[in-house]
Amino acid sequence: MGLDGYVMRWQLTPDGAAIRTPGSDLMPVRWQGRAAMLKVARSAEEVRGHDLMVWLDGQGAAQVFRHEDEALLLERLEPTPSLTDWALAGQDDAATRVLCGAAAGVHVARGQAWPELPGLPRWFRSLEAAQGRGEGFARAWATAQRLLADQRDVRPLHGDLHHGNVLRSPERGWLVIDPKGLIGERTFDFANMLCNPAPDHALRPGRLARQASLIAREAGLDRARLLAWVGAYAGLSAAWHLEDSQEDQARQSLAISALAHSLL
Repeated sequence: MGLDGYVMRWQLTPDGAAIRTPGSDLMPVRWQGRAAMLKVARSAEEVRGHDLMVWLDGQGAAQVFRHEDEALLLERLEPTPSLTDWALAGQDDAATRVLCGAAAGVHVARGQAWPELPGLPRWFRSLEAAQGRGEGFARAWATAQRLLADQRDVRPLHGDLHHGNVLRSPERGWLVIDPKGLIGERTFDFANMLCNPAPDHALRPGRLARQASLIAREAGLDRARLLAWVGAYAGLSAAWHLEDSQEDQARQSLAISALAHSLL
C-alpha cells in the first residue's frame, strides 16, 4: 500500500508535498491535530529501521504514532536549525556535541528485549567483497576484521548517525530519525559522524583529529578505537559507492579511511 492508501486508512490530512527518497516515500500530514510525517518504506532495510524506531518508543527518537507493515507515522520534527549548517558555518564542535547527545538517547539501556536486527558482520559484507580492489580497501577490511572479532559494549545501534538524521523538536529537543537498525559495538555508531556532513569537510586539515578527540570525551570512548572504526566504516562506504558506480565518491571515502588510519 502506498502513501494515499495509508492517508485514507489512518484518516490523515495531507500537509505538504510528497517526498521520494531512494528507500521510502514520505508525506507531511496532520493526525489528530498533530503535525506528523507518514513514511512508507520500499526496501527491507528501511523496514528494519522502522522496527528500531518502534523499539526506541520516542526515547531519544521521533515518537512513533502508528506502525503497520511498511508504514510508519512519526512525530514531525523541525528542519531548522540544521546541524549540517552549523558544522559548515564554523560550529562543528556544537554540532558534534548534539550528535553525541542524540547517540546517548539511542544507546541508553532499556528493559525490553532487543529487536531482531542484523549484526555488524553482515553490514560489512560489501567491504569484504571489495578487499581485492586496492590497498585502501584491503587495509580497511583488515581493520574491520580485527574490530568485528572483538566487539565491545554491544547493543542496538542507529546505524546511520550523521548531521542530517538528527532533527529538533521544539518541545523535546534533538531527536534521531531514519535509523538503519543494527546490533553491534556502540563505538561504531559514531564513525559516520566523522565522515560527515560532507567529504571535503571531513578531510579538512585537523578536523578529523579534533572531532575524534571531542567525541571520545563526550561519549566516553577510546579515541584510537573510534578512529579504527572510522577507517573501517569509510572503507565500507567506499565499497558501497563502487557498487553504485560512484567512483569519485569512493575515492573521497577511501581518503577519509586513509586519514583515520594515519592517526592511529
